[in-house]
Amino acid sequence: MLGGYLAFTIPVSVLPSTNFPRILIAVDNGVMPIDQMMVTITRPIEEAVNSVPGLEEVRSTTSRGSAEINLFFNWHVDMFTTLQYVNAAIARVQPELPPSTTVVPNRMTFASFPIIGYSLTSDTVPQTQLWELATYDIKPRLNRLNGVSTVLVQGGQEPEFHIEPDPARLLAAGVTVTDILDAIKRTNLIDSPGLFERNHQLILGLVSGQVRTPAEIAAVVVKSTPAGIPVRVGDLGQVVPGVKPVYRIITANGKPAVLLNINRQPDSNTLDVASEVHQTLDEIRKTLPPGIEVKPFYDQSIIVGE
Repeated sequence: MLGGYLAFTIPVSVLPSTNFPRILIAVDNGVMPIDQMMVTITRPIEEAVNSVPGLEEVRSTTSRGSAEINLFFNWHVDMFTTLQYVNAAIARVQPELPPSTTVVPNRMTFASFPIIGYSLTSDTVPQTQLWELATYDIKPRLNRLNGVSTVLVQGGQEPEFHIEPDPARLLAAGVTVTDILDAIKRTNLIDSPGLFERNHQLILGLVSGQVRTPAEIAAVVVKSTPAGIPVRVGDLGQVVPGVKPVYRIITANGKPAVLLNINRQPDSNTLDVASEVHQTLDEIRKTLPPGIEVKPFYDQSIIVGE
């Protein structure tokens, strides 16, 4: 009787649920040189996590703009608690790291690997639009599904705005590139100007200063001259639409593609998760613009089902 109950309730996957005593810390900081990465990011993080109980070995690999720090623990530690210790150590050292640094720690389990992969390709829709559809439309809907842990978007072209300052104008205005960056950071935010009470109600006000077009970025004031004349970003150069630099080319069936890799939660059932993902993507496919093909390129549930 117990065996029959377990046969229908125990999670099903290719590999068993295992708690490896290992945590991988992924670090990203744009295109910072390796020597600066090691001194300002990798080493401070290594020193911060050395105080985590049960740590036996630290291995790191640093490259231009990124680093991977592997923490190996003894098999007797509780990895859920240990991950909290690691997060606390990273939080303590985060203020000392460069502001643009992104640090993401993850436990290493069999569930860390995708169980399903889908590709988005098109001959008519640009790669920037494919990336936006995958990131802002498809990914949130998949993340809500029961049993889905993470959805990783790869490939495509991420749209952004490029500021191209003119050195002669910078020199004439007495402005540096850092001044331009600081001005945009001060402006590109949502803040509250205050609040007021009326009829026993508290009303909170919000003002958006977010820039959404090249013209809005060009209108940002960097400084004022002694005569009170504002110096704007557009006075120092031009702002043009662009895409984030691409260092890896991702294709599917010989075409540039955006990939969606879906990971399951450690205790979830691969067959159930895969069924929900396929059903949801079938629904999403009907709402996409014409000319977009959504096809699976990897499905672990087929192996499990067999």
